[in-house]
Amino acid sequence: MKQFCVTFERTLFEKHYQLLSRILFSGLFLFPIFLVACGGKLGTIQQQDVDAQLLQAEQAIKLAHDVNAPSLAFEEYEQAETYLEKAKDALNQNNGIDALRFATKAITHAKIAQRKAVQNTMSAKLNANILEKDALIAELRKDIRTKKTEISGLETGIQQLRETEKEFEQTISQLEKEKQKLSDTRKVSEQTVAELNESLKSIQARVVRSEADVQNYGHQVKELTRKLEAAETMAKSSSKQKRAAVAETESLKKQLREQAKVYTNMLEKAKKQNIAAEHQEYIKKAAEQARAFAKQLPSNKDPRTHRTSLSTQQINAGKAALNKWENAWSSKNMAAHFAFYTPNITVKKILTQESKENESTIAPNQIEATLREMNAQPWKKVKASTEVEQESVIGIYRFSKLVSPAQTEDDTALFHSWTREIWMHQVQGKWKIYRETWQIYENIPDFRR
Repeated sequence: MKQFCVTFERTLFEKHYQLLSRILFSGLFLFPIFLVACGGKLGTIQQQDVDAQLLQAEQAIKLAHDVNAPSLAFEEYEQAETYLEKAKDALNQNNGIDALRFATKAITHAKIAQRKAVQNTMSAKLNANILEKDALIAELRKDIRTKKTEISGLETGIQQLRETEKEFEQTISQLEKEKQKLSDTRKVSEQTVAELNESLKSIQARVVRSEADVQNYGHQVKELTRKLEAAETMAKSSSKQKRAAVAETESLKKQLREQAKVYTNMLEKAKKQNIAAEHQEYIKKAAEQARAFAKQLPSNKDPRTHRTSLSTQQINAGKAALNKWENAWSSKNMAAHFAFYTPNITVKKILTQESKENESTIAPNQIEATLREMNAQPWKKVKASTEVEQESVIGIYRFSKLVSPAQTEDDTALFHSWTREIWMHQVQGKWKIYRETWQIYENIPDFRR
């Protein structure tokens, strides 16, 4: 719309200018004739009139020159100068009429050149203004396209975030359901463990009763053997007593055989290896139940998204840093071990004692002393693995320590189990530990078998 208005104004100015130029040119051309006609004589012109006309022509040319007519209206300006020279030549030849006529034409062409120069200057300014507006419009259109592209990208990003939010909500809902199931399973497992403990107590009671029965039958066999020996002695003393003794002896032998059979059966049932085997079978079942119970406990691990923004090179660098951290621990180089921790490290400790779980956080000023104390104990590495999550590389290390060795072949050795979960990420190009979680089980069998 602005461009249309500017074009319309310029067209109107050009038409007005052409009309004005024609009227001015005609008037200036007819003026000398009018002057001559008004004189007393045709062809007789006063000197001062010619000089005045020449002065006007020079002034008109100067005004045209001031508005840069030599460049912007070259043809008209050149004609004005040519007519001025002709007017001067006519004056030198005392031809007043031609001098006035040429001077008038010089004025006319000078004024036309001046107006054309002004017009061209205005046109140039208008064109420059139009070009500037066009450039501004193009820039604004470009900005609009850019903003539309950015808005489209933001809308896409918002949609993706909404979809991710829905996925997270579904994951949380699923985890809550699984947590409830695990809680129910935990209760069942605790009941099973209690029943197994009762079974163990019952087995132990039966073992005690069996040992008492064996001792009682042993005493009975000894008593029968003593009576048999006394009866045989009496049989040698007299015939009457002999017959009674023989009868009693046979009776005693029969009882002895029966008692010996019962005693033999009791010994078979109470053999040490059978009792030990039964005890080992109980331990095996208890270990399996404990493993199942440990797997079904609610996990203290943070939910994993199984997504990462790390490259393969970054992941390998993180794993290499974890290896150096572990080597420093194994070699008891605690200064090198602590060098991998950030100043704001957080350490969460989850201690399980007799199926009771206690969660706490180790104070930042106690972490170093606690780690030194743990390093001084005889921990042995059982297993190590690594994971990748978001911008972190995670190391999982399991250690074990014997706390109660088996006193006999029927006893079960007890251990402390310590699992360390290490979270590392890059801080100014270096891999640093910013979070650590401890899972400690006390007085449990060695479930590696």
